[in-house]
Amino acid sequence: METTVTAIQAIQAILAPAVGISAVGLLLLGLNNRYSLIISRIRLLNEEKRKFAHRLVEKSELTFTENTRFMSIRQQSEELFQRSRLVRNAILSLQTSIGLFVLTSVMIGTSLFVAKEAFRLVPLILFMLGMIAVFVGIVFAASEVYRAYHVVLLEMRAEE
Repeated sequence: METTVTAIQAIQAILAPAVGISAVGLLLLGLNNRYSLIISRIRLLNEEKRKFAHRLVEKSELTFTENTRFMSIRQQSEELFQRSRLVRNAILSLQTSIGLFVLTSVMIGTSLFVAKEAFRLVPLILFMLGMIAVFVGIVFAASEVYRAYHVVLLEMRAEE
């Protein structure tokens, strides 16, 4: 049973993965913003830590309050670094999914002109891999949100 595909049907099939690209693009927008904020916070904490280290060299000791803050900065920096790794992994997973969705579109277009039946499964496999990459990215992002709460707890406890 042979069916002919019109140009409009072919374009519709090729553009279908674009919905996934748009959705992932929105997720990436939020994650890139979060990543930028985390990196900025790490830089600010490192600058503050350098000031304390300079003060230590000059005075050879810190006050109790300064020492408490210095230790809090160290803990927060470690946690923020872990968060940055989780967000980076989420971003990379989502970017991978976009690449797979683009390849899906290309392979849908190619499969319209290739008669081999086995070749027609390739777009489906690529699309499913793209969806798995989206899921992995969301798991990384959720892990980062969980760790963000932990960083806030560290800061709150340091202030007590």
